[in-house]
Amino acid sequence: MMKGFFKGLLFGSVVGGLGGLLLAPRSGKETQEKIIDEIDDWKYLSTDFNEKLTTFKSTLADFQETAETMIPAFAEGLTKDIENFKFQAEPRLEQIQEQVEKIQQELPEMPEITEEKED
Repeated sequence: MMKGFFKGLLFGSVVGGLGGLLLAPRSGKETQEKIIDEIDDWKYLSTDFNEKLTTFKSTLADFQETAETMIPAFAEGLTKDIENFKFQAEPRLEQIQEQVEKIQQELPEMPEITEEKED
């Protein structure tokens, strides 16, 4: 869809430019030279645009290839890091839980304190 849009834009610009040149109050030779200059300019712009578009497509393909290679490796490394963290953290969490239970058992039961409302 975008390709057709750019072709239409280019075609409309060329036709509009040529129409303006043909209707301008110049001599035949001046108009002919102006048309040739305009056509050369449009050829240059079209070639430059196509080269930049090709470079962009190539860069996008390289980026996609790099992403397809790097993302799975990154995700795998991240998964391993998470598993390693869990492996190291779980025994520590169990130790903390045991200490909390011991502290709770050794503490005397505290009576509940109720607040008296002042009327």
